[in-house]
Amino acid sequence: MKELFEAAFSGVNLIPTILILLILVYWIFVILGALDMDFLDVEVDSGDVDLDVSLDADADMDTEVDTDTDLGSVAFMNSILTFFNLGKIPFMVWLSFLFIPMWCISILMNHFLLNGSFLLSLVFLIPNIIVSLMVSKVLTTPVAAMFNKLKHNAEDSFKYAGKVCTALMQADHKKYGQAEIQHEGNTFRITILTKEDGVLLQKGETGLVIDFLEDKKCYIVEPYKI
Repeated sequence: MKELFEAAFSGVNLIPTILILLILVYWIFVILGALDMDFLDVEVDSGDVDLDVSLDADADMDTEVDTDTDLGSVAFMNSILTFFNLGKIPFMVWLSFLFIPMWCISILMNHFLLNGSFLLSLVFLIPNIIVSLMVSKVLTTPVAAMFNKLKHNAEDSFKYAGKVCTALMQADHKKYGQAEIQHEGNTFRITILTKEDGVLLQKGETGLVIDFLEDKKCYIVEPYKI
């Protein structure tokens, strides 16, 4: 354990170690309820790229070519990000599955190659990132399927009006929170706001779902003791 600790904080492994520590701190805040799991989330359109582009009727051919090139580049980037499941799962979850193998590979690579050069470790980061992306692709594929199922459950046509929920994250009239609902033997996670200003639903407290805001895609709840 001592050797691993020393290796982790050596110069050659310092960058991956800092990244893994940032992820660890993030998950601690999530567990404590200080951050949402969708913090810094990234949306990727896996379908066609829809951009509003207006061109002057007298625009020259070069401008049109450049626009087509830009659209093609965006579509290409979207396809790459979608391939690696970015956008299918919360961004910080995706980063966790990327940084963990990156850290492990860095530790093993620098150990077995007897590397003590920080500059050489920066060079090693390039193949490390490539391999880590492929590993994260494999690891996140079943996770993406799970989140996709949860997303469809959350978008089901039935509403939860009258259902009792348990807050997973503190919510008030302006600050979004998260809650769980037991419905037909299944557990669903929903986004919530309280009904009135000044009303607070603390983590762990139960609430009653009274309405659904279609524009905000969230449920209105009020504190309710069972």
